[in-house]
Parts: sequence; structure tokens; C-alpha cells
Amino acid sequence: MEVELWQVHYEAARADYPKIEGHRLIHETVRRIINTLIVDLIEITQHNLIERAPDSLDAVRAAPVLVAHSGTVAAQAATLKRFLFKNLYRHYRVMRMANKARRVIMGLFDAFTEDPRLCLLLPSYQSADADAQPRLIAHYIAGMTDRYAVKEYQRLFIINDN
Repeated sequence: MEVELWQVHYEAARADYPKIEGHRLIHETVRRIINTLIVDLIEITQHNLIERAPDSLDAVRAAPVLVAHSGTVAAQAATLKRFLFKNLYRHYRVMRMANKARRVIMGLFDAFTEDPRLCLLLPSYQSADADAQPRLIAHYIAGMTDRYAVKEYQRLFIINDN
């Protein structure tokens, strides 16, 4: 599957910087793609706003789509999204990590809701209302860094010989 949006910017980066390679080449290509997407979105949106000239919130709601990419860039972006979804977001290594993350989060949530004494909840994450406590625990877990969540999971579920 050829991804035109990638190919165009990859070749342009190679032409502008013949000695660039590896991560720097990928970074420059991605930078150019993002720039194209943003500039196109701004230009088409400006054009749509000038052409339709909505003068009220109701006019904006009634108008056809005002914020959009051009047809060409929208098609290129859709092709890129399909490619990324298939080859990056659903890559087996990404899926494995997502599964591990899901298990860590679910394990922490189940442990903390079963016995809140297992975690050191700040008062802002505690509630006398039993129905509200799971939501506060979810917020508590959402605020954890990945590294901290993994360490908490290990503290709760992994037996160390040390």
C-alpha cells in the first residue's frame, strides 16, 4: 500500500537534506506531514468561513461543515490513517503492550475497590459515598504515570525473593 502523503514528504526531506537518515529522516517527514495537515485545515477553514460568512451561532450550526481539509489532503490523510491503523496501532507488539497495560489498570482498580486500604488515597480521592468511590479510584489510577502504575501493580501482585 503506497501512502502518498508519506511518500511526498519523505522524498522532499531526502531532497532537502541528502545526508539525513534514520530517526532524523522520519522526524522530518512527520514534521512536514503535520505542517501540511495544519496549513491545509487552516486555509480551507478560512475559505469556508469567508464563503459562508456565518453571523451567529445558529448560522454556524446550520452551515455545512466549516472546518475541514481539502478533498485531496482529506483523501491522503484517510489513506495514512488506514495504513497506520493496520501497521502501527494494531501491530502485535503494540497490542501486547496495550493488553499488559489493561491488565495493570484493571488489577489496580479491582484491588483498590475491593480493599481501599491497599492504596494511599489522598483525601480528595476518598468518599463516604460507596457509589462514588470507584470513580475516585479511577481518577487516582488515571493520574499515575505508567512507571508508577507498574510499580504499584508489582507491589500488590508480584512476590519478590529479595
